[in-house]
Amino acid sequence: MSAPAERLASTCAVVSFATGGEPGGRDGVPRMLESRRFGWLEVYPDQVLLFPHGLLGFEELREFCIVAPEALQPLTFLVACDVPDVAFPILPAHSCLADYSPQLSMDALETVGAVGVGEVKLLAICAVASDTMTLHANLRGPILINPTTRRGYQAVLHESAYSLRHLLGAA
Repeated sequence: MSAPAERLASTCAVVSFATGGEPGGRDGVPRMLESRRFGWLEVYPDQVLLFPHGLLGFEELREFCIVAPEALQPLTFLVACDVPDVAFPILPAHSCLADYSPQLSMDALETVGAVGVGEVKLLAICAVASDTMTLHANLRGPILINPTTRRGYQAVLHESAYSLRHLLGAA
């Protein structure tokens, strides 16, 4: 067993989007990604999400996976497969705001291969404010994931009342 494979025993699971079959019976050869934050990650083809347009500010990065550190649940991370040290903390958008229902364009839905909003998972990128050390979610730039097509897209809600810095955990 090689050194990277020995160090693979990680507490971070990579989320699978397989549409059948058992997780242990994966097809394809996994990629081995090394990240300072998560260590070695074994990423199978059914765990890779394609973002045809990248993310805002990271348009050159097109393939991502979702890493779920057990100790940080429900927080997960959108990790760039080509540069695994680029990782965005994410939460389901509805856990940030229960009645979150953004108006998504047909272009956004078509990019991920969806006909309606019910086919996509909406995620929010989170950040800690350096001035207050509080956790915020960007509800103006939701991440759309179609689990069936494994395609993703970051929508930009220009004319929206949703916040770029929605405070989480406030009563």
